Amino acid sequence: MSTPTASTATAIPALSALETVSAQVAAFNAHDLEAFVATYAEDAVVVGVAAEPIVGRDALRAFYGERLTHPDLRCEIDATTLFGDRWVVARESVIRDGVATETIATFDVRDGVIRRASMLKG
Repeated sequence: MSTPTASTATAIPALSALETVSAQVAAFNAHDLEAFVATYAEDAVVVGVAAEPIVGRDALRAFYGERLTHPDLRCEIDATTLFGDRWVVARESVIRDGVATETIATFDVRDGVIRRASMLKG
């Protein structure tokens, strides 16, 4: 049996899919817009939170900028499931002004950043 070499060993991503989603939620809850946006790819697509898809970091920054100024806004993840090494499905509660909105969120994470996210609100 041979020992893996640099050319045959699998590269370890900077962050796993679950770590990336956890970092995204932590930044959301800290109301840290730049850290939140940094968890997404430059060309990320987010659907289900606005009437039209949000495409790219600049659009994410514009959409979430005002929202993250609300001091009582937070997200709690109730459960997560990892599919393969890049798909995370989370059952979340997004709470604002004491009102919780149940959400099922899917995240496609590659190379340590969220490429695509889809939110289905209850």
